[in-house]
Amino acid sequence: MLSSLLREHQAKQAARREVQERRRKEAVISASNVTKALVENLNNRVAIAYNNEKKLDAEAKQLQANAVIFAKQSMQWLQLIENFNQSLKGLGDVENWSKSLESDMQTIASALEYAYKDTG
Repeated sequence: MLSSLLREHQAKQAARREVQERRRKEAVISASNVTKALVENLNNRVAIAYNNEKKLDAEAKQLQANAVIFAKQSMQWLQLIENFNQSLKGLGDVENWSKSLESDMQTIASALEYAYKDTG
């Protein structure tokens, strides 16, 4: 009787150990699966963030290059406008000079007409 109780007790303990070991293995597998899922999710998000960062860097470099080109073009336009203004000033000076010359010629022509009338 005692030996049968001992065997029964040992069998129950062995069964409990098996159940406990099976549950431990299931818990380890579940924890491993959760860890894998979390790492994959994190890796995907990191990869997306990295790709976005690369795109932003490329766009920032392109924007900087475009800004440099725009600055050069702006300077060229300013230089062209300044040259145009100087040309307009020169034309204004020529116009004033030609008006002054015309006025002087009219004065000379009037004087010559007056002198010619007096002699004739």
